[in-house]
Amino acid sequence: MTDNPEATDGPDHEPPKRLSQKEFAKKMRHEAYLRAKEYRKTDPRQIAMMKKLKQQRRDAYQKVKERGKALKVERKKAADEKAADDRVAEGRALLATLVPASALKPRAKRRP
Repeated sequence: MTDNPEATDGPDHEPPKRLSQKEFAKKMRHEAYLRAKEYRKTDPRQIAMMKKLKQQRRDAYQKVKERGKALKVERKKAADEKAADDRVAEGRALLATLVPASALKPRAKRRP
């Protein structure tokens, strides 16, 4: 008997399957990948680099956002000025088409 409770000699027990070279290499690559992934997750240099990159992305996003806001304000200002100019032009055109009341009735002469 062995001290390992999982190793039984019963009918359901199968001896460990031997992997082919290809499967073994694949398993080793996967384990190396997992070890490297864990190392990157806990390495202080990697953590610092990732924080730096994250901050750079945030800063770039804020710059783009501010530039967009500035452009929006600029466009709105230009549109408001154009609308005001259009209103003035429409008013002048309307005044030009109206006949002044003074032209309709004769003026009374003033006495000195």
